[in-house]
Amino acid sequence: MAYMITPGCTGPNGEQLALAAMADGSIVVQNTAEPTSGLWWSLIYDNASQNFAMVNLLSIENGKPSVLALATPSWTDNQAALVLTPITAAPVTGALGPLMTWDVAAGGTALAVRPTLSSELNLNVAGTGPYAPGNPVIAYAGWGGGQPNEIWTFQDDGTGGGGYPWYFTFAPECAGSMLLSAAAEDANGPLTLQTPVGGLASPLQIFSANYYVNGTDPLGVVFVNQELGMQLSTTPGGGALFCVDSAAPTAYCAWLTGPGPDANSTCIRSSPEPGLYWNASGNGPYDDGNPVISYPWQGGAQNEQWVMTFMGQQMS
Repeated sequence: MAYMITPGCTGPNGEQLALAAMADGSIVVQNTAEPTSGLWWSLIYDNASQNFAMVNLLSIENGKPSVLALATPSWTDNQAALVLTPITAAPVTGALGPLMTWDVAAGGTALAVRPTLSSELNLNVAGTGPYAPGNPVIAYAGWGGGQPNEIWTFQDDGTGGGGYPWYFTFAPECAGSMLLSAAAEDANGPLTLQTPVGGLASPLQIFSANYYVNGTDPLGVVFVNQELGMQLSTTPGGGALFCVDSAAPTAYCAWLTGPGPDANSTCIRSSPEPGLYWNASGNGPYDDGNPVISYPWQGGAQNEQWVMTFMGQQMS
């Protein structure tokens, strides 16, 4: 998904404004009635922080994908400058770092957007208004309780596409040589565990991880299968994991992640029904074709802990 990220404040003539990156790298608000690719952002998920990074689509078009970041880890006069940082600065693990990742929180009638580095900072349209197109956007050390220039709404493009691929595989602790897999012959069918052929993950075993915000409601992560271009989902009350059309996401396509009881493991639970966790069904042995389901938490058994391995970006 690609998002237009709009503040609560408007232009001097009532123009709807949105967060934008300019060709010179400056971060401003621009009039949404004059759309350019600089107004669109893809939200890639960072498993290290459980937050997201905002990749600007203009930077992708220019061949240098870059994320919104703090210019430095310090700030003066309660202000921190924003820059676009090339995504190649990320280590091979896919961890993006506290200057490059962001969180969202309730902020009155919309969302506060805060860097992982410090929750004291908030994405802010600088100044006291009027806020004309081209007005700088900063991170501000202070919170006015949800003023129009410090709250944001995420408006997706409605297609389910346009997201920047940020790829992972998923191996259960109970069967570490196997990977979560979709099936080409049954795109909407249940996901299973499969052994990678030749030790290499196939596109059916690779999923991009993008953050999903429905307007002012942060729902978590969506996982899109590389081969199928479809989102991983489940059903209310639990059951099979399966893939659905990315153009029609539902709340049950959204997931929350967190560290598992064991080192370097991740537990993944449903956003609308957090008691449901990814689970390699059964007690083993786990053979090819073993179902993977969402199931009530059982205390951290190895079949409900997963190893997320970063596979890179923009894979062919």
